[in-house]
Amino acid sequence: MNKDFLIGCIGCGMMGGALIKAISQKVGGNKILLSDGDVEKAKQLALEIGASVASSNDQIIKKCSHVIIAVKPAFFSSVLEQIKDSYNERFNSNEKNELPVIISIMAGFSIEKIIEMSNNAGLSGGLQKIIRLMPNLPATVSEGMIALCVEEKTSSELTEEVTFVKDILSKAGKVEQVPEKLMDAVTAISGSGPAYGFMFIEALADAAVSFGMPRNQAYIYASQTLKGAAQMVLETGDHPAKLKDAVCSPAGTTIEAVKILEQKSFKSAIIEGAEAAYKKSIELGK
Repeated sequence: MNKDFLIGCIGCGMMGGALIKAISQKVGGNKILLSDGDVEKAKQLALEIGASVASSNDQIIKKCSHVIIAVKPAFFSSVLEQIKDSYNERFNSNEKNELPVIISIMAGFSIEKIIEMSNNAGLSGGLQKIIRLMPNLPATVSEGMIALCVEEKTSSELTEEVTFVKDILSKAGKVEQVPEKLMDAVTAISGSGPAYGFMFIEALADAAVSFGMPRNQAYIYASQTLKGAAQMVLETGDHPAKLKDAVCSPAGTTIEAVKILEQKSFKSAIIEGAEAAYKKSIELGK
């Protein structure tokens, strides 16, 4: 597709900005066009990565071969209204078979819902060639866990695009393709999961402070400990329980802590919390 820009991004908030920064490392800022309701935010990001700023969302559709929708779901209807004319112009021209690839990071919005809303908004044929992402906050430090899915009926058509998107997002973290039916689970685990991790780090650091450790040092110890534990699971492939047992010496300090955590239903609390997030994600998608 011979367009002026390879990547357009509608929405330059924390997550959209993080992905665009990562993408710019792969394709170059000169191939990126940005748009945001806060023009200054778009200009600042553009200055940082050497990108351009669109005069409107409409221009993103006109000029880009791949368009990231990184707005809050509540704003999607207004975005559709703004891009409708340009999308229909491309649909009705000889570019019909070269419509932009839509990359959505809107939480809770299924591909089916995106198509339905775009049809209802008057976009000819509805948005097509849709790739849905669920990134998470650690993408801002290149350690994200990003889930990707497409509709089953378009999976063969989008094979090359999926490979391309995985590649351009590789600087943001790990990218894995999943069936769309698992996206609510992804939301509850990797999407919300960093918050659970931050809570654990905070609690462990609070304990350290109560033992006399300076708070800044406590955060470093707690954070690096959690990071190291996670890295061991990823690199060894061992079951987490096996690794836990390796730390728990007979009659030692660690097993005493584990006993208390089990008494306080530590694992059950995490499972129930994730289940609540899972149910909420399903509810938001209706």
